Amino acid sequence: MNSRHKKAMSALAVFLAFAFTQVGVLAGLPAPVPGSPQRAITAKLATKNNQPITVNGASLGTGGTILTGATIETPDQVSATIDLGDAGVVELQPGASIQLDFDSDGNVRVKLIKGCAVARRKTSVLPNANTEIYTNQASEKTNKSRSRMGFCLGPAGALAGLGGAGLSSAAIGGIAAAAGGGALATYFAVRNTSPSR
Repeated sequence: MNSRHKKAMSALAVFLAFAFTQVGVLAGLPAPVPGSPQRAITAKLATKNNQPITVNGASLGTGGTILTGATIETPDQVSATIDLGDAGVVELQPGASIQLDFDSDGNVRVKLIKGCAVARRKTSVLPNANTEIYTNQASEKTNKSRSRMGFCLGPAGALAGLGGAGLSSAAIGGIAAAAGGGALATYFAVRNTSPSR
């Protein structure tokens, strides 16, 4: 056997020893727990007429990804929809500002800073997760019989709760206009018993 052949055999032996070591390491890892797949929740943005909105101080348009903890602002005349996949949808009316937090279990928290926000859950997909919309004055959460809800917060601190029983954008806009005038100082919530889409 010549020296060239010996070097090739030595290299092959080192490679095989390394490969078997890696198989041993992988075999020693714990097996995934059956029945509890980790969901990756991602938030995708869609805006009216593909106009940009502000996310963490930067401009972002339709198709953009929103990370948890983001501060989101919609300008006048531009509404936005944030699709959280299995966790549901958050809709913002023009002139709204929120902080959006979500986790891999499908829990969503929307801090309403100004304007109007509506949240819809897909209760059949993640039945134990919940969505909360809150302000400095009030907080509401979804539950098994309430899959949609929302709030409007006017500049004077007026607060109005929105139900999810088929409210149109025009109805939400009307409530937003009333809250924005500062004349509405009542809080109400309409419960929705129909499942979200």
